[in-house]
Amino acid sequence: MLSVFLIVIVWIALAPTQLGGQVSYVIVDGTSMQPNFHLGDLVLVRTESTYQVGDAVTYWNAELGTFVFHRIVGLNLDHFILKGDNNSWNDTYQPTQSEIVGKLWVHIPELGLAIEWAHVPINAALTFGLLGGFLMTTMLLTPSQNKRGKSRLWGGNMRGALEGALYLMGFLALAFLGLTILAFTRPLTRTADGIKYQQDGYFYYSAPGTPGVYDSDKIQTGEPIFPKLNCSLNVGVLYTLSGSSLEGIFGTHQLYALILDEQSGWQRAFAMDSQATFNSNPYILASSIDLCQVESLVGNMEQQTGMHSDSYTLKIIDHLNVMGLAAGQPINDTFDPSLVFKFDSVHFYLDTNTATDSPLHSSKAGLAGAAGLQANTLPLLGLNPTVLTVRVLALFGFILMLGGLLILGWAIFDAVRQNEPALIQLKYGSLLMNVYERTPYSTSRIIDVASIDDLARLAERQNTMIMHMTLNFLHFYLVQCNGITYRYVVSTGKRGFATLEPAPIGLLNDGFAVNPRRVLEVQPIQYQEPDNLEDTARHRVNQRESVWSESSRNGFDPDTNSVVPAPPLDSEMFGKIKM
Repeated sequence: MLSVFLIVIVWIALAPTQLGGQVSYVIVDGTSMQPNFHLGDLVLVRTESTYQVGDAVTYWNAELGTFVFHRIVGLNLDHFILKGDNNSWNDTYQPTQSEIVGKLWVHIPELGLAIEWAHVPINAALTFGLLGGFLMTTMLLTPSQNKRGKSRLWGGNMRGALEGALYLMGFLALAFLGLTILAFTRPLTRTADGIKYQQDGYFYYSAPGTPGVYDSDKIQTGEPIFPKLNCSLNVGVLYTLSGSSLEGIFGTHQLYALILDEQSGWQRAFAMDSQATFNSNPYILASSIDLCQVESLVGNMEQQTGMHSDSYTLKIIDHLNVMGLAAGQPINDTFDPSLVFKFDSVHFYLDTNTATDSPLHSSKAGLAGAAGLQANTLPLLGLNPTVLTVRVLALFGFILMLGGLLILGWAIFDAVRQNEPALIQLKYGSLLMNVYERTPYSTSRIIDVASIDDLARLAERQNTMIMHMTLNFLHFYLVQCNGITYRYVVSTGKRGFATLEPAPIGLLNDGFAVNPRRVLEVQPIQYQEPDNLEDTARHRVNQRESVWSESSRNGFDPDTNSVVPAPPLDSEMFGKIKM
């Protein structure tokens, strides 16, 4: 049973996530985590409710399409910034918490190499072949020991409902004790998650159009602009802040333009309007830019530097500072939504190569302060109860199981003290065979053993059953071997232990006389008054005759007003009685 308990504990602690557990097994493949982690090391990671900077975690990298084991070096709102210990750059992919598989729990150097070796089919076949051969050799060399072990397993161990309850309560008590220790090692509270909010910027633009070149006399958002036809471009931005229970939202904003050459790194910025404030959510901002001025700045730069590029980039950026409250928590954040154009000597057009969602939409998620402390949780078998709940339930369960063990222990002790046959039935019930033959060893040599345990060991060694039969208040346990009958006798009465009475004179018991004295219980004769006085004399005569008859058969004086019940006489069993 202890082995089963250990297996259950190991399963709870090491069960893989694919089978409902909380542990993932990762083999290090690469050098990005050196010098602490090397190629072929086995890493066990566990799922956690929160992750912090400095944690070594495994996450799913959607860009690479594989799992990556790196360390968290920063936070970007609800995304994590990761980096290999041996790398000088951060990972380009920033996962969310749902994409993190788990945090480093156990590190076993070079064990992954052995696992990968075992994955090779020829190596796996060789390993299982050697193991199977070893097990078969063991079975062939020790068959008798295996048989005796099986007999001991099924016959010697405690059986029945009481035994099952005892082991079950013992297992549950240990499980609750381990859960209690685990719960008391976790804090009751932790820092609450911040209140999430999101900022969004939606751009649009327009300009006068030339009929025949465009579908209408107005350039729509998404269409290219030709400075030779029109230099003025009207730009608008819609800003929204979404979140839980927002209030008091205000801030400042300013539109500016950034011209840059991505190949050389040259850039030039200028303000499109002055800084302004806003106190509404959402709000709309509109301004305009002279595209001919942009081309003039680029042309001046090329003339003075001699540098020429096929295309340049124009970014229109709305720089915001926003403040307010979300669910009572302070917001103090910045946001820079941008509208990006590519342009050359002919036209301006939207840059769609770097847009993740839409070239006209920018967004940024954030967390408003911290909501103080909240109850810590303990992930357990797919559930997420609070640590306080686990502590209370674990303590209550441990105390309850401990009380049950004490009650069962007292019941077993009481059974040993008062009813030894019941205990024998409990311990060796599967080895016992009830028989009713009164002469199982009339011609055998009889040897009395000191305890039922000795008799059980003998039965296991001989791979035989223990014969059990009762005679009045005597329980006989017998094992026959090589013409010898080994015997253990237990005596008990209806009202407790039987009293010792001398055996009847002249009784020659060839099998059941344990000693010159037998264990019998004396039962008094119950006297009943007749229904009428006329039968009184006849009733007393019959009573006297009955007593004399019983006494002569059992060997007791009738004047004692008691009769000792005796077993039926059997000539094969008891021999002869001398009168």
